Amino acid sequence: MIGTSWFFILIFAIPLIAFLIWLMKQDKRKGVWGIILVIVAAAAAMYVSTKYGSGLAAANFELRKKEAQEQRQGE
Repeated sequence: MIGTSWFFILIFAIPLIAFLIWLMKQDKRKGVWGIILVIVAAAAAMYVSTKYGSGLAAANFELRKKEAQEQRQGE
C-alpha cells in the first residue's frame, strides 16, 4: 500500500470507526445515532463527489483526449 492510503487509514478511517463504535455503545436506542451519522456522511460524500469530483474527472478526460489526438498526429 502506498503512503497516502496508510495516511487515510490511520488519520481518518480508524478514528471514525472507533468513534462510531463508541457512539453506538452510548446510544440506548440500538444504534440510531450511528445510523444517522452514516447517512449524513454518505450524503456529504455524494454532494462533494458530484460538486467537485465530476467536473475534475471530465476536465481530465478532455485533457487526456486532446493529448492522445496530438500524439497520434505527431506519429
